[in-house]
Amino acid sequence: MAFTPADKKMLEGYVAAARPFADMFSVKGKTALVTGGTSGLGFDIALRLLQGGAKVVVASNSRIEEEAAMPLFAEQGFGDSVSFCFTDVRNEEEVEKLVAFTAETYGSLDIFVNSAAIWNYAKVYDLPKEDLALIFETNVYGAFFGVKHVSKYMKEHEIPGKIVLISSNSPIMPYPVFGGYPHYASSKAAVMGLATEAAKELKRYGIMVNAVAPGGMVTPGAAGNLASDLITEEQQDEFYDELMVWSVDGQLPVDQVGIIAYALCTPMGDGITGETIMADGGSSHNIVKYQPQIDAYPEEN
Repeated sequence: MAFTPADKKMLEGYVAAARPFADMFSVKGKTALVTGGTSGLGFDIALRLLQGGAKVVVASNSRIEEEAAMPLFAEQGFGDSVSFCFTDVRNEEEVEKLVAFTAETYGSLDIFVNSAAIWNYAKVYDLPKEDLALIFETNVYGAFFGVKHVSKYMKEHEIPGKIVLISSNSPIMPYPVFGGYPHYASSKAAVMGLATEAAKELKRYGIMVNAVAPGGMVTPGAAGNLASDLITEEQQDEFYDELMVWSVDGQLPVDQVGIIAYALCTPMGDGITGETIMADGGSSHNIVKYQPQIDAYPEEN
């Protein structure tokens, strides 16, 4: 097939439309809001956004985490670029005020990352209703309230923003070996659904919505994750015995997940919406470096 002058013109159009390469990795001049931004993955994402040139508001309902995280941001030279807002994401009124605080503090709101989440362990047949409510109110309601009020602000101010929700690979890769995350996995499946539906509603306004689904990571939250306080001591002991046979193909460093979330906040994410990016090193597809030997199974009936 002949290469025509029209074909050459098309290639010239590609060249003309190509933005400077460095700009594709930058969030300079943007304002970002990160819930759960004082610990674990949320902290890492907030740090990356600051490094990328954004002004950042981090939100948490932990003063202890605030006192640990904010000096670390300042030590890296970002003291004038980051602010903290105490927020309980389960409370819609507080989330609405958080959005207003972000816009008032830095003059805009271009990026929203929802990383606030909690979890504990309990089998579905032992799970107290109180734990189910707490996990859903934090992980699902919190994400929904954030998307609701952030997207409302972006829509009203005609901002083609980026929204990134942190989910998990647990809805499609149940773990630990014998379960224990029914409430958490269900909540993170809801986050995936929220990302897709919100993306459908918001694309007409230029707002891109995606989710990132990590596997296990070494974070303060994961390190302190325990069985529910509301189940019996015997049930807790049984769970911990089973947990000891949970073998996985390593854990991704937090920053390997954080940088993916960061990328979706930059122009690199302009053509992606409604997706859940599985950031788990391939484990959800059974892609592993080695297959661990597990020798503790329930006895056969």
